Amino acid sequence: MITKYERYQDYVIKDGRLVGEFEEMYRDFSDPWEQSTREAFASEKAMVLNAIRALNPSTVVEIGCGLGHFSERIRATGVPNVIGIDVSKTAVEKAAASFPHCRFELADILDFAILEKHRPQIIVMAEITWYVLDKLCRFLNYLKAEMPSVYLAHLLVTYPEGEQKYGMEFFVNLNQIISFFGMNYVEYGEVLKPLHGRTKRTYFLGRYLPLGAEAQTL
Repeated sequence: MITKYERYQDYVIKDGRLVGEFEEMYRDFSDPWEQSTREAFASEKAMVLNAIRALNPSTVVEIGCGLGHFSERIRATGVPNVIGIDVSKTAVEKAAASFPHCRFELADILDFAILEKHRPQIIVMAEITWYVLDKLCRFLNYLKAEMPSVYLAHLLVTYPEGEQKYGMEFFVNLNQIISFFGMNYVEYGEVLKPLHGRTKRTYFLGRYLPLGAEAQTL
């Protein structure tokens, strides 16, 4: 099969700029980011799943669900309602076919009607933040104003100094991520895997409502 780019990564960020051809990527590659293989053993995802299990939510929305593998893993923790959203129609269709017990919808991170319809207790953003930096502040302002009691589970790879070319004006490491989001954190951390290079896999779970405060009615 002839593809537009040799590497699936080039469909999203190439030469330090956002390309954002997600639909084309999911059409041309069957498993970008190794969602069904290597990512199944990602330690930071296991920690987030454990945190989700502890909170025992009834509804979780995953933004940028891709092929739905992590949405299904969230459902397997016992969450009754898991909704995955993505901007790629192909990804949503493939996810729905693979994981019929989750719900998948075509939507953008700024489609707040999705959140208002499903009223999740937890929102998950797994490795999508580099691709939505231009929308991130609007999304966080919405959470702060409209859903401060909703938890955000956030996962993102960061890169060694000198390798990162995109998004450096936002953050480049875990401390800067924590500062930028400005939440009250249940936990956060990072995982280093020397065999996979010098990247760091960061994660956090937090919300804007102070921890220990009575949650607002959802």
